Amino acid sequence: MARREHVRLGRTFLFAVLALTFVGLLAVAYNVRAQEQPAPASGDRRQPINFSHRIHATDNQIPCQFCHEYARRSPVAGIPSVQRCAQCHLTIASKKPEIVKLLGIWRSKMPIAWVRVHELPDYVRFTHKRHVLAGVACQNCHGDVAHMDAAVQVAPLTMGWCLSCHQERHAPTDCLVCHH
Repeated sequence: MARREHVRLGRTFLFAVLALTFVGLLAVAYNVRAQEQPAPASGDRRQPINFSHRIHATDNQIPCQFCHEYARRSPVAGIPSVQRCAQCHLTIASKKPEIVKLLGIWRSKMPIAWVRVHELPDYVRFTHKRHVLAGVACQNCHGDVAHMDAAVQVAPLTMGWCLSCHQERHAPTDCLVCHH
């Protein structure tokens, strides 16, 4: 009798493990599928200042890394400080409405509350430095921002999209390169 009860409990336990494994696999598959969906056009959200990459990068030929100075030496590219913007705009176009707004923020010593455009999940470890030093152009991931007035996310930035780029460039595809 005890053996029969032991076998029944073993089968119940095995069934529970299999059911949980199946549910776990479904959750992983759903999460991977969700990651492969293109991100919404986050540029549709209004920024606190109407900053034009086109005016800066195309019309005035300012390179990306002049403002995003940390890209070649840090995991993040960095958003330019208000002071960096003010250094130029105290004398350049200082009467234009958006520049007046910028200089008001600078004088108040407050940061600009920019709305994030490119979003990655917390479990992804992405470093601009590695990509910049490997010669990956900003446009590969960010699109032709130099011709955009408002920056928008043009690439899906999904795992599949990144992996295909890594494979094309013979870059590492080991999970721990991007995930922690």
